Amino acid sequence: MTDDQAAGEPAVGLRERKKKQRRAALHEAALRLVERQGLDGTTVEQICEEVGVSPRTFFNYFPSKSAATLNLPEQIISPAAAERFRKTEGELMPAICDLLADTMSSGMERRRLKRLISEQPQLVTEFTQWMSALKAEFQELVAERAESEEVADAAIMLALASLRMLMHRPSDDTRPDSVRLLAAMDRMVDVRHAGMTTPQG
Repeated sequence: MTDDQAAGEPAVGLRERKKKQRRAALHEAALRLVERQGLDGTTVEQICEEVGVSPRTFFNYFPSKSAATLNLPEQIISPAAAERFRKTEGELMPAICDLLADTMSSGMERRRLKRLISEQPQLVTEFTQWMSALKAEFQELVAERAESEEVADAAIMLALASLRMLMHRPSDDTRPDSVRLLAAMDRMVDVRHAGMTTPQG
């Protein structure tokens, strides 16, 4: 029996905590190696050696070294966040922003993620695939609360476009992610009424 179990921690809780710790260790090892020697120069075997696990164990946590580097969450929308969204009242877009903000907080720190993707463009493919999976999960959930399928589709496209906008803007804005997302949406909608510059010549 371990010290934790002796202190009364349930075996299931102990296993989950150890899984989280191992996943975090694999991510940090992948990130250190990729930042130091690049994605192409880093192997799964090197990551495993840093943590002291086998490649088989690695693939229980991440499908690739890119996913480990980015620490993209296995479960894109948590059950708790989904349940809060289902119970939220009021306007649709602020509720979607809260849902996206919860998802954003479960991955890598945003400033580090932006820098890493700019330095390692190969990671864009992995991030794009994750965004596609995010869109699929969002479509199913948002459709439950939107007035129509057309509204749901438009809301999701606007929300994800706003998320992409944030990924390419300076990250010194300290406002909560949900507030920044909603502000990004407002800026995109305002473009609808933007004028044109005077023709040259």
